[in-house]
Amino acid sequence: MRTAGKWFTDSAGRVVILHGENVANKRPPYTPSAEGFGQPDAELLAAEGFNAVRMSLIWSAVEPEPGQYDDGYLADIANTVRVLHDHGIATELEFHQDLWSSRYGGEGAPLWATIDNGMPDTFHDLVAANLANPGFWAATTSFFANAPGPGGIGIQTRFLDMWRHTAAYFRDVPGVIGYGPLNQPPAGPSFLPCLANVCPPVVIDQLQAFNRNVDAAIRAGDPDTPIWFSGLVTTNYGTSADLGAPPGPNAAYGFNVYCVVQALQGGGSAGCDPQWRSDINQAEVYTDAVQIPSVVTEFGATGDRAALIENVDLFDQARLGWFNWTYLGGDPATVAKDPDDQAIVVDAHQPRGGANVREANLDALVRPYPKLTAGTPIEWHYDVAAHRFTSRWDTRRADRGGRFPDGSVTAISTPPRAYPGGYHAQIIGGRVVSAANAAELQVASCPGAAEVSIVVELGDGPAQQGC
Repeated sequence: MRTAGKWFTDSAGRVVILHGENVANKRPPYTPSAEGFGQPDAELLAAEGFNAVRMSLIWSAVEPEPGQYDDGYLADIANTVRVLHDHGIATELEFHQDLWSSRYGGEGAPLWATIDNGMPDTFHDLVAANLANPGFWAATTSFFANAPGPGGIGIQTRFLDMWRHTAAYFRDVPGVIGYGPLNQPPAGPSFLPCLANVCPPVVIDQLQAFNRNVDAAIRAGDPDTPIWFSGLVTTNYGTSADLGAPPGPNAAYGFNVYCVVQALQGGGSAGCDPQWRSDINQAEVYTDAVQIPSVVTEFGATGDRAALIENVDLFDQARLGWFNWTYLGGDPATVAKDPDDQAIVVDAHQPRGGANVREANLDALVRPYPKLTAGTPIEWHYDVAAHRFTSRWDTRRADRGGRFPDGSVTAISTPPRAYPGGYHAQIIGGRVVSAANAAELQVASCPGAAEVSIVVELGDGPAQQGC
């Protein structure tokens, strides 16, 4: 996968839209396989129409001791990536951190890279710690300042070297579509000013410098795979990205969509709509200015049906791909009141059925979407109640290389959960070339078609086609 202006594209130049799940194991040994994640989950995700996973890597697992990399850990992750790839599911790899490290009740950095200069460790709650944990603040400030660690080498320098090693390891692993340098970069003691969208310039400068450094490190290991840069943690709540120009080509903006009220109440959606819309709008403002793709790397952290549906409706309206938080139950660091309530599979060591699968969450999340568009998407929408999907696309290539040839195929996910009784389609400018009621509806463009539009509705009915 590569980038073309504001879109991700596949090797044929078709626009790729991602619907995925976050998969993270936040406990030693930090591999999804140790949580039971594997082939049954790849099968479940594929059957429900998902085409991507955002998988967490943990720095302390990759580099348990300074300069010593655990390639056994990376091999385990790579094996899981291959299993997903075998089922048509792509993987974005991101270095995850919650509250910087296990010292503050989270995960991410090794303890040798947790330099807090003896500042007090107070709150371990995800929200409260950002607001008032001096130890956590000091540790993240030390990272961005590249404070010297073991051997006198700066801890950010160690992180960059670790990223270089990791990118080189994964550059030829099939199915890897992106790298996320650091989840939710902390704002430290500037959290509240940044939340008010008045971040101190020094904080912004440090993040931009880090992004330039990590871009160089990743590119030394893998010159091509897109890098999904993130703004400070406060961008979760609708603040501006403040990332400046991308450090290099094949860059994207990965942003999380959450709500302060939602986080404080452990789920739900009351009062969150303005903040969600602000988050999406700020992402659009930034990516329009620098012409790179954007993707929602996290949202949800709840089992509230209304919240999940409203989020994915907003993402469709903004033509965004997304990754729900989270696939696995038992998340030890989450704002959800019940870490299993937000999951798809509660315990991956158990069969994928019955109460172990949160069907209500799948019902809210699984929907039709344009997986691969032979052209440039104009709009798409799904009416949950009516099971009615509409989409339009221009046959011009997103990379501005002219139009796709006549007969080029667009693939639309039409999962059985959304169409349990089958479906029929009405098409202008195209014709169906897939089997009846296929889980992937394939539409070939008509000769000379500049635009194709489609309506997919529940149940049997005559296919009306425009060729």
